[in-house]
Amino acid sequence: MAKPETSRPQALLLTRKPGVDDDKLAAALHEDMAELLQFVRLRVQQCADPAAAAKAAASHDAPSLICFSDVAGLPPDCIEGALELLEEIDVAIGPATDGGVYLLGIREELDPQAVESLLNAAVGADGLAGCTGLCERLGLQARALPPWFRIGNAKDLSFAENLTRLSLLSEDGDMDFFADRLRMWFENRSKA
Repeated sequence: MAKPETSRPQALLLTRKPGVDDDKLAAALHEDMAELLQFVRLRVQQCADPAAAAKAAASHDAPSLICFSDVAGLPPDCIEGALELLEEIDVAIGPATDGGVYLLGIREELDPQAVESLLNAAVGADGLAGCTGLCERLGLQARALPPWFRIGNAKDLSFAENLTRLSLLSEDGDMDFFADRLRMWFENRSKA
């Protein structure tokens, strides 16, 4: 009898408004993240709230990456690194520079209540500390990914603009920086 093919990892894209109140910016960031997740060949599911994402992650029979829509230009290596870590550990945490979380990787065998608690911690004001503390209390093996940023305020937006400009100067900038809609948003804003 043939061994059943394992399911492929999924990406759950959770909508989280950026700290800069602009609907077009939020849409650009969301679409860029969805494009990145599809580029690394993940099945992408949109999630409107943490409860829906927790339910989808807990019921999936392969690892789940919960990504947030307020993250700009996340390198594909972060996604691939999280998937590699989940082959050996329970939780991969992407620490944001503001003390939050930009990505949460969940191994498929985790208890649904643990997944929901982790996700609620990740979206909290002190997401990184909440997730790491919860992993410790639950006895889960967790590792951190390289730090990245999310658009939490005007300073983060300025950093994203500089990163976007630098990526255009790089030989591999177009392949390693998925932010075409964000680039267009910056161009349109400068014309206004």
